[in-house]
Amino acid sequence: MQIKDLQNKNIIIWGMGSEGRSAKEYLETHNVSDNIMTYNDDEGVEKLSSIMSNADVIIRSPGVSIYKPEIKQAIEQGIKITSCSDIFLAEVKAKHPQTKIIGISGSKGKSTSVSMLYHILRKLGQNVALGGNIGKPLIELIDGNYDYIVCEFSSYQSCDLKYSPNIVMFTNLFSVHTDWHQGHDNYCRDKVHLGVHLKGDDICIVNANNPQLCEYTKNCHNIKYYGEQNSFHANGKELYFGKELLTNIDELKISGNHNLDNLAGVMTIINHLGFDYKQAALLLRDFEPLPHRLQKVGYVKDILFINDSISTAPEAAIGGMQSFDEDMAIISGGIENHQDYQQYAQFIEHNPKVKIAITLFQCGPQIASTIKKIVTRTDFKLIETDNLENAVKIAYDELLKIGGKLVLFSPTAPSFGYYKNFMERGEHFINIVKSLEK
Repeated sequence: MQIKDLQNKNIIIWGMGSEGRSAKEYLETHNVSDNIMTYNDDEGVEKLSSIMSNADVIIRSPGVSIYKPEIKQAIEQGIKITSCSDIFLAEVKAKHPQTKIIGISGSKGKSTSVSMLYHILRKLGQNVALGGNIGKPLIELIDGNYDYIVCEFSSYQSCDLKYSPNIVMFTNLFSVHTDWHQGHDNYCRDKVHLGVHLKGDDICIVNANNPQLCEYTKNCHNIKYYGEQNSFHANGKELYFGKELLTNIDELKISGNHNLDNLAGVMTIINHLGFDYKQAALLLRDFEPLPHRLQKVGYVKDILFINDSISTAPEAAIGGMQSFDEDMAIISGGIENHQDYQQYAQFIEHNPKVKIAITLFQCGPQIASTIKKIVTRTDFKLIETDNLENAVKIAYDELLKIGGKLVLFSPTAPSFGYYKNFMERGEHFINIVKSLEK
């Protein structure tokens, strides 16, 4: 939906977080309508029902599920539903056709991928903006005149888009966010909906190593795969283009071999745009990794602590464990999110480097129960506890006993109910580690 379609309409902005506030400010600044109403869920459905009776359009924030009964009711009443993401795509495509919009999504790795691509394009001297889940709210980028806009899209943002970016990249597809989407299948379809409206010279870049992703994207327009031997792909700690070695993870500041998979996708975009991928690989050497994503917190008595608080799925923790060769302890647990921990436990069973697993918080008992059923190794120890302070201290003490070298905090679940967000959770972990140093 374009701004012209909102002119003089009765508008509800549902959800006044950062995106909702930006939408309100943009519409007011551009004199779009004299009747802009706002609503937050904590104000009660009575208020919503009242203002919906006089509404033409609802601009929903990402936290507002399209599966809410009130959304379905609004549609039945003839109210148009849109979002800042959709308005952004419609406006930029109409007003700035020379600007290429690059949208990256996936269950994991999208923030790092977006940040690496933005870093490379900026270093190449391009006029590039960063927006979406990371960077500026997308609606704030409508009036800029950019060469490229690199965007991170969540499934909450992509689920009902009427437009797609010019270039879409998917990193992977795991089972997360099922409550918001009312089921795993809906989640997968909502995630890949980002690429549904690709056309013409648009392109969809897909990780060939994720079978579920390949299945759900198989009908997308103009697919190009990465992760195959004749394309950009990772092999252990090394990134290749075909047989050509481009870089080694040890030459970069990012941690985690799985990030080379993300980088393979980024390099596919760079090559598609016609830039020198060899130069791009060199430019990445001064890229600073994002906090809370396999972040190196520091050493205490030769034990390295890794903060991966962004991890909200078992697959993310598996990727974290795969990224290190040292004897380790892993700390996992968060709010219950109805996830399957069998592969997580099976990975531990078959990876002798994982010596200790410590579980905590609401889904801790579920993780522990699955581990007990599957892991039979005699050199492995499972410990259950009730808070992060205890978990960190136990991991440290137990590793000292066996000469282990690494503590990986990879929660595998959301933080809600215990912390405001994954950033606060990660900062708490960092502070606990710092207290060990004293």
